[in-house]
Amino acid sequence: MDANHSPEDRADATDAFESELKTLVTTGFARGAAIEATWVIKTPIGDAPDWIVTIKRENSTPDPPHDSFPVE
Repeated sequence: MDANHSPEDRADATDAFESELKTLVTTGFARGAAIEATWVIKTPIGDAPDWIVTIKRENSTPDPPHDSFPVE
């Protein structure tokens, strides 16, 4: 199932996929879904591949310095 697409079409499709995936992950996280996992996606179409997607959490804030103490 490898259709001939122009590089522009592929780039647009990739940008749309990334945007939709970001929305899916952030919305799921906000709703309390278990996001960090490995997902197996089986497609019902014989010519289409199945997919394995792994989502890992990455904290965007660095660890606090080791010589600081929490303030209570």
